[in-house]
Amino acid sequence: MSVNIYDVAKRAGLSVVTVSRVLNNSPKVRDYNRQKVLKAMAELDYKPNAAARNLAKGDTGMIGLVLPAVDDPFISQVLFAVERAVRERGMFLVTAFAASDEELSHANPGRMFLENRVDGILILSPIISEEYILELKKNRFPFVLLDQHHSAVQAPSVTVDNFYGGYQATASLIAGGVKRIAHISGSTIYESSVQRLEGYKQALRDYGLHIDEELIAAGNFSVESGYKAMMGWIELGKIPEAVFAADDNTAFGVMDAASKHKIAIPTELALIGYDDHPFGSMLHPALSTVRQPTAALGKQGVDLLLNVLAGKIKRAVTITLKPEVVLRETTRAINRPSCDPNYSVS
Repeated sequence: MSVNIYDVAKRAGLSVVTVSRVLNNSPKVRDYNRQKVLKAMAELDYKPNAAARNLAKGDTGMIGLVLPAVDDPFISQVLFAVERAVRERGMFLVTAFAASDEELSHANPGRMFLENRVDGILILSPIISEEYILELKKNRFPFVLLDQHHSAVQAPSVTVDNFYGGYQATASLIAGGVKRIAHISGSTIYESSVQRLEGYKQALRDYGLHIDEELIAAGNFSVESGYKAMMGWIELGKIPEAVFAADDNTAFGVMDAASKHKIAIPTELALIGYDDHPFGSMLHPALSTVRQPTAALGKQGVDLLLNVLAGKIKRAVTITLKPEVVLRETTRAINRPSCDPNYSVS
């Protein structure tokens, strides 16, 4: 395991803050303590991350993360990945919970961002407006967008190909022999929801299947929306052969409705969700899903921000990651490969 700043602090018998100040050549550190830190670094063969060392110009050694909440498994997993990546680079993370520009501006961490008390920020919250992003650019405040895209703003970002995920999810259902596939979307205020819906539709087109608008229901990433949509199809007598749910919570609602009406999964109804919720693999039957690359999203977001701070990124750069289809018990056995060579089933 690689040596980090916490190991150096423990060996030197000093605080992590003191070690950070030594790395940043701060004049506030007494020479005796500086020598203890340097000795500990030599004994442990500690080599600070090059990008982080380039920040040693009187900066704070802290970066911020804006996120809407932590009760969503996807968001909490990205938070964990970001925190780990920041810690491994000998820096500190400040979080702000904000679902709007107003919330961000009034939150204490939000003021820290605007008052330059952190070196830069990662923005995971999809509700932050283009106006706020433009304000950051106007003030030349370093930032990176995570899993979101503002079409009117050129900004460094790390995104997930949700169109690909929606396409792959639908293709995996088709490969199991079904034709009447329904979709329950997430809230359309999220670009990821729109992209997953478009991926679903494109897969149907590529396989020569009909897009039935009555089998597309609006959801909001909740168990309740999945239950309501499935109950609606049951009551109308339009039960699909399969459902692609925009997230696993929605899929849980579908499973509940199907169970209530004794609809067997996957023999009578195939089902796939999105996000790989931890509960999904524990259910009976276990939920097929699309796994998000949360670890890579967090790590590459931190790396990109450090490169922005170090002056290595002079223009907007977008890194796009691919999600992965995880087939479990709620989908039927795959009996043929994807017909589109650009979108092979994982």
